[in-house]
Amino acid sequence: MKLNIFIAACLTTGLLLVSAQSFSQRSAYDTPVSSGKKTAAPKTDMPAKASQPDPDKSPVTDSLQPNLPIEVVEGAQTGGLFGGSAKSLRKDNILEDDMSDSTATPLPYTALYASDALYRVRVWRTIDARTQKNARYFFNKAIEGEDNSRLINIMLKAVKDGGVQAFSNIDDRFTTPISYDEVVSTFGGGKDTAAKYDMEGNIVGYQVRSRMVSGDSVYKFRIKEEWVFNKRDGKTYIRILGIAPLSSYTTSDGYTVANSEHALFWLYYPDLRKTLVRSSIVNPLDMGGRITWEEVFENRLFDSKVIKSSLDAENGFNENPLTEAHAVDIQQQLNNLSRRMWSK
Repeated sequence: MKLNIFIAACLTTGLLLVSAQSFSQRSAYDTPVSSGKKTAAPKTDMPAKASQPDPDKSPVTDSLQPNLPIEVVEGAQTGGLFGGSAKSLRKDNILEDDMSDSTATPLPYTALYASDALYRVRVWRTIDARTQKNARYFFNKAIEGEDNSRLINIMLKAVKDGGVQAFSNIDDRFTTPISYDEVVSTFGGGKDTAAKYDMEGNIVGYQVRSRMVSGDSVYKFRIKEEWVFNKRDGKTYIRILGIAPLSSYTTSDGYTVANSEHALFWLYYPDLRKTLVRSSIVNPLDMGGRITWEEVFENRLFDSKVIKSSLDAENGFNENPLTEAHAVDIQQQLNNLSRRMWSK
């Protein structure tokens, strides 16, 4: 009789221990989200399953707690590409005027005609803002600390507020118009959802904000242009047709994909000229003066590399982009275009 009672007691104790262990394991993994408390993720030796993040969705949105307010914050972003810098509430300089001219218009181009164009060359080139010569223009910021003088900010503002039409990067012939929102989406801007906490660490709501994109992340531009030798006055004319910011594809772990550089969108340069002539920066060659972005481009004050041209096939070059040696060769031929014409 005593033996039976002892065996029953042992079995009961074993069942209680198993039940307690099972409950302990469940509580570590199945903590209810509705508690509102921040909890650390349980430690496990199991490998995490890789997944592709949604660029327009923050991870916190996967576990939003019900019945808590979600606040969409519009226009709160300062700096970066899309928000612009926070405006000073006081006059943040000692000058009486700002030297800007909102009525400036670009000078008209000299008319060129097919009958006078003895030679035409189409050229695509890349501007890298990180080079020594380019950095003083492309990273030139106003002394007040605003980003309004950056080329990429000026391009986006021209599309948003200046009536300049943007075009898709499906080609570089300006065939497919796109909206400002579509332009913004090419940068992978999107939205982020973040939790708001009270002083005790409880989640009391959520905020949805535009994702910050730094202006420094856009440092390359593609230029499409045409060189024409005009027999009427014996001059070579260079006209820019289009300009596009460049980017490369990156993997989810932050690595840049090799040879993935591509245009985000295209702007027709003649449409952009009015905005460029009204946008000035400190002249790096005369710190007391100003220079407009239109002067930077029209006076060819930038360094660039030819990546493709209509002279490639004539020279037997078939790579895209051109090798360094072939790019230099094409540029030399362009520089000697006038001499080449007169020697014929």
